[in-house]
Parts: sequence; C-alpha cells; structure tokens
Amino acid sequence: MTSVSGVKVAVLGSGAWGSTIAWLLAKGGTLDVWLYSRSAEKIARMKETGILEKPAPVAVPDQLTLSSDLEATVSGAGVIVIACTSQHMRETARILKPLIGVSTPIIVSVVKGLELQTNLTMSAVIKQELERARVLCMSGPNLAFEIRAGLPAASVVAGEVLEDARLVQKTLSANSFRLYASDDLPGVELGGTLKNIIAIAAGGSDGLNLGVNAKAALLTRGLNEMKRLSLALGAREATLYGLSGMGDLIATCQGPLSRNYRVGHHLAKGTTLAAALKLVETEAEGVTATYAVCELSKKLQLELPIAYQVQQVLDGTSTPEKAIMALMTRPLAVE
Repeated sequence: MTSVSGVKVAVLGSGAWGSTIAWLLAKGGTLDVWLYSRSAEKIARMKETGILEKPAPVAVPDQLTLSSDLEATVSGAGVIVIACTSQHMRETARILKPLIGVSTPIIVSVVKGLELQTNLTMSAVIKQELERARVLCMSGPNLAFEIRAGLPAASVVAGEVLEDARLVQKTLSANSFRLYASDDLPGVELGGTLKNIIAIAAGGSDGLNLGVNAKAALLTRGLNEMKRLSLALGAREATLYGLSGMGDLIATCQGPLSRNYRVGHHLAKGTTLAAALKLVETEAEGVTATYAVCELSKKLQLELPIAYQVQQVLDGTSTPEKAIMALMTRPLAVE
C-alpha cells in the first residue's frame, strides 16, 4: 500500500522511535514530514551534520524538516504523531491545546505506557486534554534499530472509529512498513504497554541463563496476564493474539534490542535499578508500567503474579532468583 501524498505529518519527539518514524515516512518522498525536539541544540546539531542520531546514524531525508518550533511543526499538519515518554504525555497534550485551537486533528500516540498518577492509557490522557481530537494509537513489533536498517516490519493503528484508522493506515504505510487498521483501541494500546513488563522478566530469565523452556513458559503465562488485564479494560481477546499483543511480546522479549529486556538482564546480573536505567540510556516504559499495572490489578481484583514479582525486583524487595522461585512454587492450577 502506498502512502497518501502531500499530507503534512508532525512527529513530536526526537528519541529513537520518534526519529525513526519520521525518517521512515520522509524517505518515501510523498509526505511533508516534520520532526520536533524541545532541544534547539539537538536540532541545530542534526541540521549541521545532516545525521539523525540514535538508535543508529542515518542521513536526514530531503523531505524531513527538523524543528524546535512546536507551533510551526504542528501548523497545517493532517496527522500529529506523539512520541514522547508516557509521563510527559499530559504535558505535551496541554501545550498542544492552544496550538491546534478548534480544529479536530488526527493524533496518533506511539507511546507504550501508562500514566502513573491515573493509570490511564496514553489515548485516554490525550482525550482528557484535547477533547476535540481524533485520537489513535500505533503499536506492534517495531524495534527501531531494525527499521533503521531497512528491515521489514508491521504494526497496527487503532482508533475508536475504523475509518480514522484506515486513513492513518493509508497515510503512514511505507514499502518496508506495513500497517493494519483496527477499531480495538484498548486492545492495541494495552498489548504494546503490558508486554514491556514481561520483557523485563524475560531479560531477567536470560540473564540467569534459565534456558528456552523457562522463557517459553514465561512468555506464555505473560501473554495470559496481558489478556486478563486487557479484557477487564475493554479489549477484545483476538487483538492480544495479533501484532500489538503476541507479536510485540515476541519481539521485545527476544534480546538486547529491547530496552526493557536489557533492564531485566542487568538486574539479573546484580545491577541496581538506577544503574540499569543509566546503562540503557533511554526510557524503559516497562518500569513505570509495572507500578501502574500492579495498582490496577488491586483495583480490579486481578491476579497478575508475573507483574507482581517484577515489581518486587524493581523495588529491591526481591531478587530475580527469588522471583522465579516464587512463580515456580505457586499453587498448582488448571491452564
């Protein structure tokens, strides 16, 4: 499927994923793509070098405009892609509000996280701040490093209105990036968020050299926890077996290209959480998501043993070894 030509797409957030999305869309040559960063210094450096930095250096495409002027970036944009961190989403939406005025823009969150204070998904946060916006999310097995290398990938864009999702699907699809449309916004958004918790556990499992059998069991039971919570929050079960659920889970738990996996791996080697996050050098959304999910599980009276054990390790009240033993010695159950 080819992209819709001539549309202005504003990508807010120049981290690894935001800059990768902007690069991917701009190199197709049919869209007017802008990449925004709050750091004027970073934008000036990339303009001078002609290089997009993390996760792997690539040349800035001709169709990509780099900007630290938010008003200019979003002015006239048909689609606004938000790629900030989850804990900055509300602030970003509030800053956007006077800039978009009374228009009803399409806003696509590519952020896989939950807001700590409210336990809300990113789309829910945006809707609270921008009541008129048409809010969607995009999620899937999308490791930025591989996409920068030109390797093929697929993802899902979801909104409450399927036609909005189809419009974004046509606009943002690229030759090496296949988009599927969905109207299961909770399912797509939660799948991408909850798998990060399991990825921390998977990194821990590999760091302890527990083997393939243990990791397969962890991912399978982890998917079950993802499904249990997602269904309680209005998702459809089938979505959790798709790209944004099982697909993203497999990719994120595969190895060190995932920042959440790396956090778990470092913890299993005896590194403190603070030190692990410094080594990762970027936001690991699974950490904050773990706390939000454990709080949600209490409110909803759901049993999520893997998430609970991950939280114990993050808190320092348990170790990866003890967490594994706690999971293995739980009461026997029927699958």
